Amino acid sequence: MTAVEAHDPREATLVRLRARLPAHLLARDAEADRLLDALLGAVAGELAVLEADLDELYDAWFVETCADWVVPYLADLVGLDEVPTGLGLAGGPRALVANTVAYRRRKGTLGVLEQIARDVTGRPARAVEFYRLLVTTAHVDHVGGDRPATASVRDAARAELSGLDLAGPLSLTPGLDPLAHTAEVRRIGSGRGRYGIPAVGIFLHPVQVYEVGAPGSPDAVPGTGTHGGWSRARRLPGGDDGYAFDPLGRRSPLFAPPPRDEATGGIEHLAGEADLPVPLRPRRLLALLAAARRSGDATEPLPLGVRIGATGTVLPPEAVKVRGLEAVNATPRDQVLVDPVSGTLTCYRDCAVRHPADGVFVRYAYGSVADVGAGTYDRTEVHEAALALDACLSAGGAGAPYAGHTAVRSGAPAAGSEKDTLGEAFAAAEAAWAAGGGTYEVTVADSATYEESPGVDVPAGARLVLVAAGRARRPSDETPAPRPGAYTPSGVRPHLVGDLTVTGAEGSSVLIDGLVLEGDLVVAAGRLAGLTLSQCTVAGRIRVEETAERGNGQLRVRVVSSVVNGVSLGTRVPSLCVTGSVVAGDVTGAAAHGAFEDSTVRGAVTVRSLDGSSCVLDGTVTVEHRQTGCLRFSYSGPGSRTPRRYRCVPEEADGTGPGPVYASLDPGSPVYLALGRGCSDALRTGGESGAEMGVHHPLRRPLRVAAAARALAPYLPVQAEIGMCGS
Repeated sequence: MTAVEAHDPREATLVRLRARLPAHLLARDAEADRLLDALLGAVAGELAVLEADLDELYDAWFVETCADWVVPYLADLVGLDEVPTGLGLAGGPRALVANTVAYRRRKGTLGVLEQIARDVTGRPARAVEFYRLLVTTAHVDHVGGDRPATASVRDAARAELSGLDLAGPLSLTPGLDPLAHTAEVRRIGSGRGRYGIPAVGIFLHPVQVYEVGAPGSPDAVPGTGTHGGWSRARRLPGGDDGYAFDPLGRRSPLFAPPPRDEATGGIEHLAGEADLPVPLRPRRLLALLAAARRSGDATEPLPLGVRIGATGTVLPPEAVKVRGLEAVNATPRDQVLVDPVSGTLTCYRDCAVRHPADGVFVRYAYGSVADVGAGTYDRTEVHEAALALDACLSAGGAGAPYAGHTAVRSGAPAAGSEKDTLGEAFAAAEAAWAAGGGTYEVTVADSATYEESPGVDVPAGARLVLVAAGRARRPSDETPAPRPGAYTPSGVRPHLVGDLTVTGAEGSSVLIDGLVLEGDLVVAAGRLAGLTLSQCTVAGRIRVEETAERGNGQLRVRVVSSVVNGVSLGTRVPSLCVTGSVVAGDVTGAAAHGAFEDSTVRGAVTVRSLDGSSCVLDGTVTVEHRQTGCLRFSYSGPGSRTPRRYRCVPEEADGTGPGPVYASLDPGSPVYLALGRGCSDALRTGGESGAEMGVHHPLRRPLRVAAAARALAPYLPVQAEIGMCGS
């Protein structure tokens, strides 16, 4: 039986029917032109349909396994009046329906409010009864100092939780303030008041946490390269003695990895700091280090790791100190001072600052509001969609040729199949294309830093797929290896220092996915047909070069879920599509039709024609042909000249109106270019379907918050008033 037959329900049923017949009947049937076998085949087909229908009917009894269309019927059975839909959640409202009975048994408790908020919004939540944080006046007979009217300058831990000495990530730690406050007259439902007796606040945490070099991750395999999945720390500029955990040298707060165990104690469990995606406080890091030091277990999980050299040993907890709370010792061993607030560290030996010649490598966790830009998250869905929309002529049919595959890993042995640099992998691709065109895959299998400026020349009808992929799929026994798509794009975030140059002939294309590029992505003069940048972070610009004879006049540029510092297309590129991305600089394309969707552009946009939806174009937009195209549910800067507009802000292209207010303009911040709470509702809810404009439109955060408020109303304590805070 072939592999296809093994996965065919009809064929599997036919095998079972044959097994029930005596051997002599099967032998007679083989001599009689297999008439019985044909009859069994017809019966097997109908039996397979019946069995599949029975399996679906059984699955429909359970909300965890039923089809999506069955969920509203199960909700009606448990008396759930409203089933929130269209919130962009992967599992839909299944969790809400599954837990409704448990909710009602615990109505009026904080645990239920937290759980409902989590199930509806898909984000961690913390519920706070504000009457517990009101200042109390001490009685002479009952002296209590738990809620004084003044904050103690000696209790540094409480001050740290309140954000008094963490001005940067203050907005990222909602709901953890332990300090008492005076009562407010304004009601929490108005969004202005908070500390009142009936007020209950629901703090939603929008940040997601991603790990780099996580212990046990598929890329952290000993003996498969020098880095083992760790990232190289970046020397801070300007003569600073420290290093940044971020490979681009940005000061970004560190986070503790999320709990491995999803079970957090059930509905009765109230979320604490360890359950929430909040920045790592210095004293919390010190407590985690102290626990590891006391245990003496080298395998004790820590929120970060440091090692000197690519193949050096990991520094023990005793050698990792917290800046401002501990001091280095006079010892010949390596020690580091870590500042989790800014995401930086300094190396010491014998109390002197040291800059190791073989580099500093780190394992850590960082935060971001959405899966945008290069990251260690699972990028499979977006990557496969980008492959399907690729413009390469050879990829148009199901039988597109496959040219080969090369894996890149820093420190790979010269005699092995893996390459140590991207330049070597590109040379292997060009050698394979010399024997014939097709798709050639280059996978970067670690989070290392590659200091090179590689270039590749893609021949006519060929395609290059450059993707960060930390885990290889094991081919099945029936499928010869290598095969197209034999990788999983997740787990790693490689960093390239230098420009990446691609040149293409007629009908060729390039797809780049998951890389951090500290330089420009340059398309040299040629005839490249397609360039797709998917889930990448480019500190430089996308730059298309041209000559009189070779101007890339058929090039279609796609930017998907990426962060780019600017786009310059020259005078001949006809198409630019930006989807779910951030462009932090100008976009220029005199001949290009710009298609922008769910994106934020912090610069001027100059294109020939324009179609846009749910975007924040925070700059002057100049469109040459304004009779075609449309701008919908979007914001454009003052003085813009756009095509016809539909429900945009401001209403007129050259008018004045509310502009965007961002939570942060720092590229290292987890809430970079997220619309802040002070932003006008015209932008916060002005996107299509009532979601926010810009790159975070697919998250549908306003819709989730509103749905959570409606779902929480029946479960509130008597006379309590709810307020959605920190969302």
